[in-house]
Amino acid sequence: MSGAPLSEAAMRDSLLDIRLPPGGAVDAVADVLVSAGLAGCAALGVVGLMRLAFTRRRGAARPGLEARIAALAELPEDARRVGLLHLLKEVAPERYEALRPNLYRRDAEIDVEAEVRGHV
Repeated sequence: MSGAPLSEAAMRDSLLDIRLPPGGAVDAVADVLVSAGLAGCAALGVVGLMRLAFTRRRGAARPGLEARIAALAELPEDARRVGLLHLLKEVAPERYEALRPNLYRRDAEIDVEAEVRGHV
């Protein structure tokens, strides 16, 4: 470099000489791996956001047991019994397990509502 300024044509010609080496098979594999890594990170982000959005809040106010039993009173008898069984399983799982063998017997007369109210 002599320190003398280059002419405009010389500058333009020197810029046109810049050439990158052609990409090989290693570059293609690297591109695929980077794409897969970015897609995996994006998928983890989406799953994390969905989990955050759809998880139940632990501190959310739930109606009391009496209110839940009262809400079941409007249902048909079969649906009401199933709802009461779900409540019993939630409130007293050990009692539910004890009653389970007799739930579907015709001769078994089980007052499920009394069982639920007895374990409050």
